[in-house]
Amino acid sequence: MIDSESRPASESAGRPVNRRPDPLEADSAQAAARLRIAVLLPADRHRAWQKLARAALGSIPGVQVDVRRVRVADSYRPDWSRLERATAMLAETPAPSADLQSPGDSCWDAVIDLAGIDSAAGDQWQAWRAASRHGVWQPLDAQGIHLAAAWPCHAAISAGLGGELLLVRDGASVLDAVRFFADPDYPRSFERIYGEVATLLRGAVQELIVGAALPTTAAFAPQPAPTPLRRAVRGLRGRALAWRRRLVARWLSESWMIGVIDAPIHELIQTPLASKIRWLGRRGSTHYRADPFGIPGDRHRLYCEVYDYRDGLGRIEAIELDRGDRIVRAGPARLQLPMHLSYPYLFEHDGGLYAIPETSANRRCELYRIEADGEWRPVAVLLDGVAAADASLFRHEGLFWLAYTDLGLGAFDNLCLSYAEDLSGPWHPHALHPVKLDHCSSRPAGTPFLHQGALYRPAQDCSAGYGAAIAINRIEVCTPRRYREQVVRRCRPDPRGPNPHGLHTVSSWGERTLVDGKRYVFNLHELGRKLRCRGWRSPGGAGE
Repeated sequence: MIDSESRPASESAGRPVNRRPDPLEADSAQAAARLRIAVLLPADRHRAWQKLARAALGSIPGVQVDVRRVRVADSYRPDWSRLERATAMLAETPAPSADLQSPGDSCWDAVIDLAGIDSAAGDQWQAWRAASRHGVWQPLDAQGIHLAAAWPCHAAISAGLGGELLLVRDGASVLDAVRFFADPDYPRSFERIYGEVATLLRGAVQELIVGAALPTTAAFAPQPAPTPLRRAVRGLRGRALAWRRRLVARWLSESWMIGVIDAPIHELIQTPLASKIRWLGRRGSTHYRADPFGIPGDRHRLYCEVYDYRDGLGRIEAIELDRGDRIVRAGPARLQLPMHLSYPYLFEHDGGLYAIPETSANRRCELYRIEADGEWRPVAVLLDGVAAADASLFRHEGLFWLAYTDLGLGAFDNLCLSYAEDLSGPWHPHALHPVKLDHCSSRPAGTPFLHQGALYRPAQDCSAGYGAAIAINRIEVCTPRRYREQVVRRCRPDPRGPNPHGLHTVSSWGERTLVDGKRYVFNLHELGRKLRCRGWRSPGGAGE
């Protein structure tokens, strides 16, 4: 039996559980009807990204958006103008009227400044702040540079940390943040920043709709703004880092191995366990194994992905271990589909064994029942028309939840949720979709689990590349309209171990935990395939 303190969150899937209604959602319709937001835009023109963000806010049910034109300082910068002209999101449209508008006697639930008014400008800032019940919100980077200014997020992107955009209230507190993977070569990747403003704003607006208190993740303390010389040096360093990453992706290959830890999964929250991994099998020259999931109640049998370097496809493999955890039998699972397969997520439901393998190449997420003879029988299509990666199921508040990364939105920096009252569906997308954008803690990485009454969700930390480490999130709010989680632990690979370059799956297996780890190797089989294809597989590796 699995310890109730660390059992997988899907284990109780077959039990009748009545969903407790969220008191913050009960009166959401009435709250939504009252929500008014002022969006500040420049008086003389607006850019494409500002128009899209305003439209996204207006599409939220129950939200009334009032556009107000304000005075902002001239942001022309000679060193920025070349990128500005070549970027579609920065295309300008003249405003219908150049008249300045003040708040007057009006009052809004929130004022969202997309124009970039100066908080030190005095009267204008104070007037808009006084006209908002929940302050003035601005999209800023870590240096305090407004998205409407030149060179936003340059420091983080060129340092190889990815893009980071903060939603700051009254210049003092961070309401939310989005972080996404970006090529360190700034001109190649910075445009995506503007497309993520809607995701940044949506979560905080949803909190207002349901009447919740706005979350404050941290006090805002902007970092020193870089000088032009420092910006130029960072740009050169970013190009060099981008070149190095492309070189590794072209000439080296990911080699994953699966392993076992003799401790339940909840111990990952408090204890570093990377050095205690016992690796199963040997590293192969034609294939690797990743994404291990053990059969509940059976300490000798598991399923995993086996990736063949020669054809670039993953398949599902059944493995049997002896008492010493040596592999005594390994063979193809009885699931043969003509596409890349990975991440065979296993769980029990009503006394049966079920699996949700990743079939993102088919743009479908399907549920299978594994019969006693090992046959995988299709049961239902959970998601259709979605390239869902690493779908992981859990039960919470009487609903089934499916956490996944939508590859159409990004390879590993978004978290999407769907929910259903019955395992077979119908499944409904979460109101936020995606509920989170953070390449450090979004893409699912194994079994969600319960411990001491709290629900935890493993996720990949891809800040240093795909599958570099594991982040353990504690889920704080999960309803059809709201979602919030917090990273409580990061699990990094043992730098002195046989797999020092990555760790991207942790799955509960009773009193033990299955994991996988990565090392970069030079592999002639995959290199030959890459050269024959005149290209190479993007550095997504296992599970993509």
